[in-house]
Amino acid sequence: MSEFETSIPLRLIPGSKSLDRSASLPPDGLELEFGMHGGVAEHYGQTPPNPLPSTLDYLVASVGGCLIGTFAGSLRRARVPVTPETLTATATGHVTSDEDGVLVLRSVRIDYRLELDDEHRGAAKEVHEVHAGRCPNARSVSPSITIETELEVVDPVPA
Repeated sequence: MSEFETSIPLRLIPGSKSLDRSASLPPDGLELEFGMHGGVAEHYGQTPPNPLPSTLDYLVASVGGCLIGTFAGSLRRARVPVTPETLTATATGHVTSDEDGVLVLRSVRIDYRLELDDEHRGAAKEVHEVHAGRCPNARSVSPSITIETELEVVDPVPA
């Protein structure tokens, strides 16, 4: 059984009036900045001078990114052809405020679009039915955050 820790340095961005933050991600210190925009800024009554992705955006992207990777890897193991051009997805997070006025991510929905010939569609649908249970991020946040996935299989685009 594997076990490890990951450590992420975090900082407030100097001069930010809306408490923007940054994180340095392993393995090479990639800097991510986050703050607020849209519904998050509106909820907290802010008009940030430099709108940035919110931590909720990153959480939705993290779960969605892990799910599409798990789905693609599972398709390959099932010998279903998949490429970056044939598999795309959109991750949508549903956020509501709780009784204390704190914004909470309630669900993440992933809508996949897969270009695939008829020969592999059955296998792709079988893989789709079980892949979320193999995704580390989906399993980490569920059942607190509902995970939903939909698969649209379409005919391949002629080359």
